[in-house]
Amino acid sequence: MVTMQQIADKCGVSRGTVDRALHQKEGVREEVAQRIRDTAREMGYLPIRHAIAPTRQWKLGVVLHSARSAFVQILCQSFNNFSKAENRPNVTVLVRAMDDIDVYHQLALIDELVNTENIDGLALMPLANTLIRDKINAISEQKGIPVVTFNTDIEDANRIAYVGADNIASGRAAAALMGMVMQGHGTILPILGQRSGHYADSQRLTGFQEEMWQSFPQIEVLQPQFSFLDDQLAERITLRAIQSDANLGGIYISSSGRNGVYRALCQQALSRPIHVVVHDVTPDNVEMVRKGIVDFIIGQDGKTQGRLPLVLLYDYLEHKHFPDQRIHITDITVKFRCNIDHL
Repeated sequence: MVTMQQIADKCGVSRGTVDRALHQKEGVREEVAQRIRDTAREMGYLPIRHAIAPTRQWKLGVVLHSARSAFVQILCQSFNNFSKAENRPNVTVLVRAMDDIDVYHQLALIDELVNTENIDGLALMPLANTLIRDKINAISEQKGIPVVTFNTDIEDANRIAYVGADNIASGRAAAALMGMVMQGHGTILPILGQRSGHYADSQRLTGFQEEMWQSFPQIEVLQPQFSFLDDQLAERITLRAIQSDANLGGIYISSSGRNGVYRALCQQALSRPIHVVVHDVTPDNVEMVRKGIVDFIIGQDGKTQGRLPLVLLYDYLEHKHFPDQRIHITDITVKFRCNIDHL
């Protein structure tokens, strides 16, 4: 266990000076006190978290889209529990989750948090639009509010960090698994959530198509279909594909619409296997693996995405610590019938 004396020895000060610095007492120059606190933190001094009184209260805003998604709901829960889970009572987290992917709705939510709630930092799941990029740049450069993007990034935005998956690599992983279980032949139907507006959809599809063309040239990837966040539409798309394409051997679901796909597959007495690969380790996807409907789930580490953006903002505001990494790529995980019970 690290002691105050060890910290004092490393900093070249007395133990009393360390005690005063860690407990925010008078008599220590601020630059010396900050050096002591930084050293204590680096050395792993356990009581430091409780010993240092917060310098002020911080208000952090979070904006997400596609709130009906089970994965986004998991993120919302993590963000809402952040202050308690991280033992940071001086942090208030305000979460705004929109069901749609309307750019102007997202802009309005950002403005509400910035201008009405007077947030100190923003964690944003950005839509794919230059207006969102310009808004990030405006609030960071003109108002001095740090922004961390998560889940999907946005080019040329003045954010201090990005936390999320490499969506192209995730799509390639999905294709590699699908190609193997289909043994290199048949057709695959990709079903996407939206035609535009969501980076994850387009980037995952890009990775999926690239890997298929390179590694499984005998497999035909059909024209992508879009569910537009409508499970009933996804169900009709799936039923039509099953009935019209005798070579259909796989369905790739990049984001939303999966419950409609599952209903269609469950109600059909199929004479051939149709393999399904989907993204995000959510309760509905896990259940479909157990039922044998889904072959593989590609995970993107929601635990990190629901925590690290706020940690980075807090450290930037409280400790003036700029993130050591601008890009934090979360792990790609694969869940299937043999490991689905080890979550």
